[in-house]
Amino acid sequence: MSGAEDEYEDRRISEELLRRERRDRIKVKDADDYKVVEGVLDSRTLMVLYSLMKSGHLASLSGVVKSGKEARVYLGKAASGGDLAVKIYYAVASKFKRRIMYLEGDPRFEGIKRGPHALAELWARREFMNLKQARDAGVRVPAPIAVRGNVLLMEFIGEGGRPAPLLAESEVDRGDYDALLRYIRGLWRDAAIVHADLSEYNVFKWRGELVLFDFGSSVDARHPLALDLLRRDVETVNRFFASRGIDVADTEEVLREVLGRCRPPPGPALAAPSWSGYPGTG
Repeated sequence: MSGAEDEYEDRRISEELLRRERRDRIKVKDADDYKVVEGVLDSRTLMVLYSLMKSGHLASLSGVVKSGKEARVYLGKAASGGDLAVKIYYAVASKFKRRIMYLEGDPRFEGIKRGPHALAELWARREFMNLKQARDAGVRVPAPIAVRGNVLLMEFIGEGGRPAPLLAESEVDRGDYDALLRYIRGLWRDAAIVHADLSEYNVFKWRGELVLFDFGSSVDARHPLALDLLRRDVETVNRFFASRGIDVADTEEVLREVLGRCRPPPGPALAAPSWSGYPGTG
C-alpha cells in the first residue's frame, strides 16, 4: 500500500472500532458492571484490536456472542473470511478477586501483578497457554490463534456466526460421558492441567464430538488445589450425566483411573512461559 492508502486504512479501522465502542455502551444498575460495560472496548483495548487488524490476525469484529463475569466473546472474521471467537477480558480488578486462587500457587505465573489491566492481560495469556497445552495433548478445544493484551483469538466453534449447542442443550449418551472422562484424564496426564471449572455449560457438542472451552481458570497440575479442583470437575460431570439417566462411575474410581500411580502427574515440568514465541503476542 502507498502512504495515503495506509493512512486511509488506519482511519477506517479506528472509526469502525470507535463506532462499536459507542454501540456497545449500555446502562446497567450495578456500578461495577457499568464500569465493565464501559471498559470492555476502552481505548487500550481498541488499540489492541487495531494492532491485531494491522498484523493480519483479525479482519473485522461483529456482535457479542457471549458475555461472562470476566470476559465478553465477540464474533470476528479472519482475513481468510472464516469466523473467529474474539474473547476480550474486562480490565476491572473486582471481576478477578474471586479468581486469584487459580493464579496463586500456579508455578507458571509467579510474581503476578494485581493491577486491573495486568490481570486482564495475564488471564488472556493464561487461557491461551492452557488451550495450547490441552490441544497439544489431543484434547478437543478451540484452537488458540493469537493473544495480545487482554484479547484472545480462537477458533469459532459453530456455523454461520451461531455458536455450537452446549452439552446442557444437547441429547447425551454414555459415549459422551466416556469421552469427557477421557478428556479429563488427558488434561491431567498429558497436558498437566486441570480444567477447574468444567460443567455442561462449557462443553460444546458439535458434529458428533465434544469440545471443551473456557480454560481461563485451568490450573497447572502442581497447583496446591489441583486435586481438589480435579475432584470437583469429576463430581460436576457425574452429577450432570446422572441427571440425564446415564449410569456414572464412582468419583473415587474415576480419580484413581485419572491419577494412576502418578501424584504429581507424569506431564513435563513446565517452565515459566515466554510469550515472545507465541503468535500475536507482544
